Amino acid sequence: MIMTQLDRRRFEALAGYTRHPAITLLTRELDWFSDPGERVLGTLVWDRIDDDYGWAVFGRDAVDRFRAIQANTSYSTARGAYDALMQAMAQNATKPDEAFHQGDETGAAVDFFVPVIDDDRFHPAFRMLLEDRRYSPAREIISAMMRYHEDVDGNFVQKFQAAGWDALLWELYLFATFNELGFVRVGQGPTPDFVLRGNQGSLAIEATSVNPSSAGPNAVPEDPQAFKAYLENYVPIRLSTALRSKLNHRPPYWEQAGAEGIPFCIAVQDFHLQGSMRYLTSAATEYVFGVRHWIEGGERKIAKIGMHRHGKKRAQSGFFELAGAENVSAVLINPQGTITKFNRLGIAAGFGDPRVKMVRMGMKRNDNNSQAPFPTPFEEEVGPKSTETWVEGMVVLHNPNARIPLNPDLIPGAAHEFLQEDGSIMSLLPDFHPFLSQSIVTLEDEDKPEMANLHE
Repeated sequence: MIMTQLDRRRFEALAGYTRHPAITLLTRELDWFSDPGERVLGTLVWDRIDDDYGWAVFGRDAVDRFRAIQANTSYSTARGAYDALMQAMAQNATKPDEAFHQGDETGAAVDFFVPVIDDDRFHPAFRMLLEDRRYSPAREIISAMMRYHEDVDGNFVQKFQAAGWDALLWELYLFATFNELGFVRVGQGPTPDFVLRGNQGSLAIEATSVNPSSAGPNAVPEDPQAFKAYLENYVPIRLSTALRSKLNHRPPYWEQAGAEGIPFCIAVQDFHLQGSMRYLTSAATEYVFGVRHWIEGGERKIAKIGMHRHGKKRAQSGFFELAGAENVSAVLINPQGTITKFNRLGIAAGFGDPRVKMVRMGMKRNDNNSQAPFPTPFEEEVGPKSTETWVEGMVVLHNPNARIPLNPDLIPGAAHEFLQEDGSIMSLLPDFHPFLSQSIVTLEDEDKPEMANLHE
């Protein structure tokens, strides 16, 4: 039986969630493989301590999670370990599924896409995943990762298919991101959403979102003055409501089991209007730091905001200055953390209908070595050569008054923003950071292509 070499991203989606981060201190993975039906996976590794080679074979347990079923070490050459791995994978591929079950599984396999509610209650985006072939890469990569997601509340699937779609997709994005960064989930209770431990340290995260409101605008204003008021006041007021509800939660998240004594962060996404997350970075930065920057007469100006006002609504600016906010180490955002990112990374990892094609374009912020003061354009065809990661696009807004500061090294690949004493903001940027983007996805049929222009 001939084994197939796997792209690392595909292996990560299928089995990466079973890896404990401590193993990366002991070994370095060299290559990844599967049998033709992806029932059996394998990895070839180099032992950092003993300077020799080894391998591991993975099969699905009783709840469809890939777990190690066989391993060996102490090969003097990579070729010797490779040959042994191929033999072990071939032998395991002939075994029945039950041979991979480990006896400690509980419950049934998780499947987000088996309807558990009446279809007239489906969220439009969930229905799109079910029915639109252009989103088959997103559906398949979610199908792979959902096996490892812990439903601590017991109703994740119901909410995911209905009105809770946006908030739970944001949770799923965070789950993928922090797994990519080498963290494992260690919390046992329902709050906060994530208590994480990695090789560099631990942190706790509570997720929240800004959701549609019947009393708000039904579209982003086009008039320049109305848009200015929307961005500088309406969006920060909505963010204030979402963030303060988490700050005032009782009992406090940072006092929950496992979250004591480690950085606590609130991760917020904006879903109140289609495409509204495109403006999240600017609005969130102004609101949490309570300062505004602009250019006037060729000079950079800085001023404290004080109060956000929109119609009859009011919100004090400067979230990090509120009573109790010293317990929040940072606010995390990512305008790119949407279903379109799942679709792009699904395509890059080889999931979905092979006729789905996507081009991504947008503006990127320059790295710290660049002399260009403004974002510059970029464009790429999404596919095997794509370098996008889950963390790409994340912005970490650090609390200058934090009781427990967040070490930026815990979230590499994100942009980190720090408020300075003079009101300026210091940015630590990765080599590539998308400021905004849109993706054009097509389905190449013989008759005519179906196309969608997807903004983030």
